[in-house]
Amino acid sequence: MGEIDVSADGVHQYAAVLTTSAGTRTEHVVVSDPALLEKAAVTATEEPFLVRRVLEVLLRAEETAEAEGRQPTLPAVIDLRALDAERPDLLSGLPLH
Repeated sequence: MGEIDVSADGVHQYAAVLTTSAGTRTEHVVVSDPALLEKAAVTATEEPFLVRRVLEVLLRAEETAEAEGRQPTLPAVIDLRALDAERPDLLSGLPLH
């Protein structure tokens, strides 16, 4: 798997740089909120771990797409609320430790 560089960038907001194994580098802002954390049964302390795990899943998908010759599709802003609405089983199924 490629590389993930993620850091806090405000309240419930993270700056992330994803680099695929092939070297494609993209920058993103990841946003969350307290209601989402409560729904996912994640504490504020665990939020950075959740963000990283989500980014790992998304990076693996990007690498698969890249290997198949498709263009990267991750948006500049990754809204975990929207992602949870699209894939309701994703957040609750991620191990945080």
